[in-house]
Amino acid sequence: MANTYTWTYPQLDTAPTEGDLSDVIKTIHWRIDAVSDSEQDADDNYLSATMYGTTGVEVDDGVDFIEFNSVTQDWCKAKVLADMAQTEEEVQASLDAQIAEMASPSIVGKVPSSW
Repeated sequence: MANTYTWTYPQLDTAPTEGDLSDVIKTIHWRIDAVSDSEQDADDNYLSATMYGTTGVEVDDGVDFIEFNSVTQDWCKAKVLADMAQTEEEVQASLDAQIAEMASPSIVGKVPSSW
């Protein structure tokens, strides 16, 4: 099973000014989508899993400051992974496990036919 992973950052919250700095990134809103290229549901849709959240960003006297228009997705990903205290491989493994569980559930809900 091979999965495709897509990181997106739908919004960055900024402080208009902070000391001498402007557009200071304070929060990264992030999402990671994993889509299987082989596992499908009953409607032939490829199975997928998602993680999402927010990551706070601290600026210490301008040391970590990056101009808003210079920010990159790689910079955002590095901040998110550091906040999660996980490697990208560990995040992918967690999403892979979710997809594997959907493909072959370890617990299945059932109702007795006599009810």
